[in-house]
Amino acid sequence: MAKKNLVIPILIGLGLFSVLLSLVIASQTETQAPDQRPLARISLNLGKVSILRKNLTHKENLVRKSSLYSNDSVETSADGDATVDFDSAYRIRILENSFITIGQENDRTVLIIKRGDVQVENYGREGTVYISKDGSRWTATDYEMNYKQQAPVLSLPELAPAEEIPLAATAKIDGLTPEFIQDTLRTQRSAFFKCYTQLLQRTPGVVGQASLSFTIMPTGKVANAEITSSSINDPNFKKCLVEAVNRVEFRAFPGDPIATVFPMKFE
Repeated sequence: MAKKNLVIPILIGLGLFSVLLSLVIASQTETQAPDQRPLARISLNLGKVSILRKNLTHKENLVRKSSLYSNDSVETSADGDATVDFDSAYRIRILENSFITIGQENDRTVLIIKRGDVQVENYGREGTVYISKDGSRWTATDYEMNYKQQAPVLSLPELAPAEEIPLAATAKIDGLTPEFIQDTLRTQRSAFFKCYTQLLQRTPGVVGQASLSFTIMPTGKVANAEITSSSINDPNFKKCLVEAVNRVEFRAFPGDPIATVFPMKFE
C-alpha cells in the first residue's frame, strides 16, 4: 500500500519536471529567435540549387522551398535557378551558374553577387533590398533599371510569340489551360536564354525565331519534344532548346495528353 501511495507523488513530480524543462527550452528558443529571423524565402524553379549555411560549412540541396538567414549563400548549377521573395514585396530570381550571399545591415537586406547574376522580377518597398556586385552597391531597383542596362553584358532575348500561332486548341482540363502552359514555360526562360547565350558565343549577332512542339503527359512530364520550325539552323542550339523543354515539369492532371506548340523570338 505504501508503494502505491508513492506512485502518485512520483508521477506528479515527473510531470512538474517536464513542464519546467519545456519552459526553459522555450525561453532559450525565444531568446535566440530574433537572431534567427529569416530575411527571405527561396523557391526552386529549375535544376539543382544548393544553400550553404553556417559560414559555408553546411550545404543542403533546395528541394522545394526554404528560408534564408543572414550570411546564407545560394549556389545554382548550370541549369538551375531559384526565386527569392522578401517581406518588402521584392522578388528576385537567381540565374544559372550563380553564387549569391545574403546579409543584413541595419534594416537593409543585401544580396552580394559573387558569381553569375540576378534578375528583379517584382519591385517592392524602395531602399529595403540592395544588390552588391564588383565592389559597388545599388538598390535592387537601380541595379535592374540602370546598372544592368549600361553594363557591357550579353543582351538576352525575351520569350515572345514569333507569330500569331496559338497554343494547341485544348479545352480547360483542371486548370491546365493554354495560358497556364505559356506562363509555366516563361518561368523557365533562363534555360532557353542559356541556349541563346551559347549560340551567340559561336555566332555573334545572330537573331531569329524557333517553334517547339511537345506533348504534356498526364503526369506533368514533357514528351515528344522537337523543333517544328526555326530560322536559326544551328543543330546545337536546336538540341539545347529541346533539352530545356524536356526538363520543364507541369502539374499532373487527369485525362488525355496535351499536344502543343510554343513559338519564341530571339533578338
